[in-house]
Amino acid sequence: MNIETVKRIIAPFSGLLPVEKLIASSGHRFILPFWHAVSDVPLPHLSQLYRVLAISEFERDLDFLLKNYKPASVEEVSGLAITNGKSEQNLFFPSFDDGMAECYHVIAPILKKKGIQAAFFINPAFVDNKMLFHRLKSSLLLNSITQIKHTGIEASEKLLQQKFPSKSIHQFLRQAAFTDHLLLDQIAEIFGIDFELFLKQKQPYMNLQQIKELQKDGFLIGAHGMDHREFFISSEEEMMAQISESINFLIQKINPPIKTFAFPFTDFKVPNSVFEKANTDGLWNMSFGTAGIKDETVQNHLQRIPMESGVSKDGRKIIRTEYIWYYLKSVFGKNKVRR
Repeated sequence: MNIETVKRIIAPFSGLLPVEKLIASSGHRFILPFWHAVSDVPLPHLSQLYRVLAISEFERDLDFLLKNYKPASVEEVSGLAITNGKSEQNLFFPSFDDGMAECYHVIAPILKKKGIQAAFFINPAFVDNKMLFHRLKSSLLLNSITQIKHTGIEASEKLLQQKFPSKSIHQFLRQAAFTDHLLLDQIAEIFGIDFELFLKQKQPYMNLQQIKELQKDGFLIGAHGMDHREFFISSEEEMMAQISESINFLIQKINPPIKTFAFPFTDFKVPNSVFEKANTDGLWNMSFGTAGIKDETVQNHLQRIPMESGVSKDGRKIIRTEYIWYYLKSVFGKNKVRR
């Protein structure tokens, strides 16, 4: 039984205890929920990756957070990173990954209306819609498979046999990594999907001017790796290059007051030596993972809560479940991040 399955079992019971009791028993009064996009219209390039919240759902979750926590400022977050997120008051700080266009058109206006500061983590390779994230390619292909004749599936699986002889097209698309870019492009050609045309017509990402406007409005702009490749299958040299190059892009283009980095996908399998070198070389002021509520031991590193998981459709339950899961892990000594 995997972790997400356990959390789904816990979720229906997460409302039995008051939020304040859950917070107090964990000692984690500062939380960092994160999303990617919010939209009332279908987004086929994201729909196969995670559940995209409707605007009303996103506002409901923000109102829950505002009722139980105070929105932290960028400066407060920077100070809390030094103490590994230890806070005497209930605080929350939202963030949004990948630099999707909805961050500018939908999310930022809602945050400004509610008086909430936040961080937007971008991948320089995607800015101005220059390149499409490999997982977005997979989502577009998965959405198209049901509309394609069986011959398209047969042709794509024949192509797959050369590299992944035991995988179906569905399995491959669910698991495709950065190193599968070329194969994804070849499959897209079979299905008649033009990724370059999609980028040009749909413009799924923010452009540089929009990103600059977000920073001018008081939001924090951080790095998320150059092209969102998986760190858990990358060499330490590749990790350092992704970190330094993406942060240098931000310094050159927008010069953020605080240098931040959010690990793409997860910080799982990132060795301590990477954190030590990034801190020693002054590459960042703070960094972020995606392990939920967990005790962190690395200096200037904070863990965030994924808000689009399959645990629940309700963000309130996701946060409550995170607290209960933290308590259960602590019973078995599993509540600390170990690298």
